[in-house]
Amino acid sequence: MSLKRILLTAALLAGFAAPALAQPFPRPVLQYAGQFVFGSTLIVGLTVVNWNDYSPALFAASPKLPPCGLNAAASRTWVDIYNVRNTRLYGFCDLGEPFSLTQLWFSLPSAQRPRSVYITLTDRLRLRRVVSNRVAIP
Repeated sequence: MSLKRILLTAALLAGFAAPALAQPFPRPVLQYAGQFVFGSTLIVGLTVVNWNDYSPALFAASPKLPPCGLNAAASRTWVDIYNVRNTRLYGFCDLGEPFSLTQLWFSLPSAQRPRSVYITLTDRLRLRRVVSNRVAIP
């Protein structure tokens, strides 16, 4: 095989591999899913309605990345929940599949109910972060 043909083949293969590495990281579409009060604690449920737009690879255990507390195999993508003042309320570092995005929640004292919240998804492997829309907490 000639050098020219080898280089052409390598260039074509690289061109097909590049889109796989540059897969889009969709913006999460967040939705309020309900709430209940347990004593003086408010527990709020949230869901990402476009959860099926995310690749399962984003939620794979990633022992080569930094741990989450004592969890040495935390997921590749972490989810954090913030209030309107950009204060982190809660986070998830061990979601095992995209469907888990439909079962997000946070809790805090009822007197500290936020007006609205949003989430971020951080792909720790590719160093990408996306921010959702804000949702009102009634």
